[in-house]
Formats: sequence, structure tokens, C-alpha cells
Amino acid sequence: MMEYKGYVAETEYDDIAGVYCGSVVNTAPCSIATFHAEHPKYLMLEFHISVDEYLTWCAEDGVKPVRPHTHTT
Repeated sequence: MMEYKGYVAETEYDDIAGVYCGSVVNTAPCSIATFHAEHPKYLMLEFHISVDEYLTWCAEDGVKPVRPHTHTT
């Protein structure tokens, strides 16, 4: 798992597409961002870009961003 600005993403390798894929998992009921990279070393960068683009879009359009959920046990 990866974390950025409170958003958490999980990643996996897609054998069919031949890329590493990720999505934000703590913004239920839907993910606010997905991303992919051909090499795992670029996954974190792509994750950051996706979150930043989402937050920029929200600010530009005057939309309140979906805040990440925190899990407490």
C-alpha cells in the first residue's frame, strides 16, 4: 500500500495489459483516482500525480473533494 495526502492506494500487476495498476482505496464508495505504470518504480509518482490532478480539478471546478476515510481499530 501507498499513502499520499491521506489517500491510500493499492497496486497490482495486470498480466494482460503488462502494466502495474493502482487505485485509491479509502474513498468509498468509489475510487477518486486510478493510475498505472510500466515499471513499479514509477507507481508512486503516478499515484501522486493522480491525487494532485484530482485535487486541482476539484479546486478549479469548485467541487468539494472526497476526503479519505481513516480506519480505526
